[in-house]
Amino acid sequence: MTSQLPTNPSLKQLRHQAKDVIKAHREGSASCNAVLRNLHRFAGKTDAEIAQADVSLVDAQFAVALEYGFRGWCELKAHVTEAPGDPAAGQLSMPAPGKEPGNTYARAMSAVLSYLGTEASYDEVMGLSGVAFILQVDTSGPYTDGELDCAWWPNDAWGFYLGLPVLSRATGWEFAMQRCGFDALKDDPAGVYQEQFATRVEQSLAAGKPVLAEYDHCFIVTAVDEQSPPLIGYGTRGKSTRFEEVLRMSNYPCGLITLGQLRMPDSPQEVVLASLQHILALFNEQAHGSEASTRCSGRRAWAQWLALLQEGVACDNNMLIHLRYNRRSAAAYLDAMSRRYHGAAATHLSAATDLYRQIVDEASKQDLPYGRVQKGEDEQTVRSEYAAMIETVSQLEERAISELEAAAEALAAERGKEQQHEST
Repeated sequence: MTSQLPTNPSLKQLRHQAKDVIKAHREGSASCNAVLRNLHRFAGKTDAEIAQADVSLVDAQFAVALEYGFRGWCELKAHVTEAPGDPAAGQLSMPAPGKEPGNTYARAMSAVLSYLGTEASYDEVMGLSGVAFILQVDTSGPYTDGELDCAWWPNDAWGFYLGLPVLSRATGWEFAMQRCGFDALKDDPAGVYQEQFATRVEQSLAAGKPVLAEYDHCFIVTAVDEQSPPLIGYGTRGKSTRFEEVLRMSNYPCGLITLGQLRMPDSPQEVVLASLQHILALFNEQAHGSEASTRCSGRRAWAQWLALLQEGVACDNNMLIHLRYNRRSAAAYLDAMSRRYHGAAATHLSAATDLYRQIVDEASKQDLPYGRVQKGEDEQTVRSEYAAMIETVSQLEERAISELEAAAEALAAERGKEQQHEST
């Protein structure tokens, strides 16, 4: 039996209601169980069984939406926020993302999910997508003045795209990706946009969902108009990794991420295992597919990067800047994960967290290499010290991955026991 929404429902109050469900569950109170039993996995479960289960904020929001007769949180949110004077379809009044530096795709996705009622912090998105653990290297290019443009590699979107299936399992959102590549835009960017992207952008905005657009960084599309290019929203300026005020996208996009249906997310245990398996696949170069043989994300990436440094190539700032961003998020993500477990899994997760903190400390000891050279330090000395630091960090990462592999094995064993118990 569903409950009746108040006459003038408040989205803020509904969010608080979902948080109250989480609070009650964490305190062991059965007062939240009537709402939680709206979820298929809790239907028919006893109070004790529900008390022992993991419940996320996404779960609670989904349960609250079902309680009021809606198919999901997004549908409930759309119903509550629909009122006279709201922005017209295609003109979304989305709050600005956080201005902290970092990966623009993860920052944008966190902001969009929050706007749509699915709370996912920047560090959570970084961890679930695997970007927190990746080292992006692409030996095919791009090339600038005949040399590999290594500074570009951390900005490319392919690493984030690889992790979208895990992010989808964690949040319940379906993500659709569409790309045409930079080369396809050269001759007729406006024509390519109209043919491949325009309809999808307009349909998403009409449904109240911002769009993530790709060019040199991620851009959050919140509106379109008749100008060229027609996309308006939040983006970065120049080489910045910080989002700025509302502005026009300076180029036509080469790719889009749109959000489709919202379904019930996977259980927290399944999400954690999927996340750890993706992290391990990235490090072991098993996440790319056969069509991306030049792309490296882990073990091979470290070897390629060290080889370039030792050859006197690629003593730039950007790889180190993003290494610091990413591994800070890795430590935060794993720390939060480790607190939800006990026994062998928690021990290995905590050990990996400590190693990623060591990586951040090691990567932060030196000033950025290009700046050191500009200030007059000997370039050969800077390159040598930079390469030695990267080698140390790569060894720490190898140890951290071993801990995560052990944690995944422990969690898989626990999950297997639970499933066997449930079947008997």
